[in-house]
Amino acid sequence: MSHQLHVYLLPSLIEADALNGGTAVIIDILRASSTMITALQNGATRVIPCGTTEEAFRLREQSPNESIILGGERGGVKIQGFDFGNSPAEYSKAAVAGRTVAFTTTNGTKAILKASPAATILIGAFLNRAVIADRLLQEQRDTHLICAGTDGIVTGEDVLFAGAIVDELIANDASESEVCRRWVLNDSAVMAWSLWRKKVADVAQGGTDPADQHGAVCERLALAMRDTQGGRNLVSLGYDSDICLCSQLDQFRIIPKLDRQKNCLTAE
Repeated sequence: MSHQLHVYLLPSLIEADALNGGTAVIIDILRASSTMITALQNGATRVIPCGTTEEAFRLREQSPNESIILGGERGGVKIQGFDFGNSPAEYSKAAVAGRTVAFTTTNGTKAILKASPAATILIGAFLNRAVIADRLLQEQRDTHLICAGTDGIVTGEDVLFAGAIVDELIANDASESEVCRRWVLNDSAVMAWSLWRKKVADVAQGGTDPADQHGAVCERLALAMRDTQGGRNLVSLGYDSDICLCSQLDQFRIIPKLDRQKNCLTAE
């Protein structure tokens, strides 16, 4: 039995009911996905995605007995009155362990809300690429990779990650015929896969030592992301170091999953 493997270059391109019964992976590489994963990895009890800054402030006011951190950005810059912005570097163990993060960003949290019809909503980034791919292979059901984009514009770094996941899933199939039996790719999935191979994977090939190969891929990925609109925006804002943090492959084995009853992300 085959399953859909679809990439959406923007949340606005998702057709009504397309996600029903499937697994959605939210992708906002620079930087919401990477930051939420880092916060949970470093001991945050949960991350609450908020659609507005007002909602985040209200959550903290209504929970005086809970240790709530406000994190997020607008236009790439920390929101006035918030504790942290949207840099993974800010969410250290000392800062977040045992605390709740109320989190709102320009694009990433909106993509989570858009994915609500899916049966399961996960957060993916290069930091947890391998474990995301493993999870999707185990589930064996329709998979939807949703790129958050930036202000309604497609961003290359999100598409690169979608392509990396397609590559990981396809690599587990022994032949072209097996791929066709297991997955039905939409055109955007094929394009994302091609971009990943062209910009990163094929260019980084050469070494036989796994550590050298891994380092080459991370280095090439950072270069490729600096050449995207999202990467250029971060560099102009002085956050070039975040590109390095977000291009580290397979650093963590956690997957943020949306708990619908509690409306929060927790680590699996």
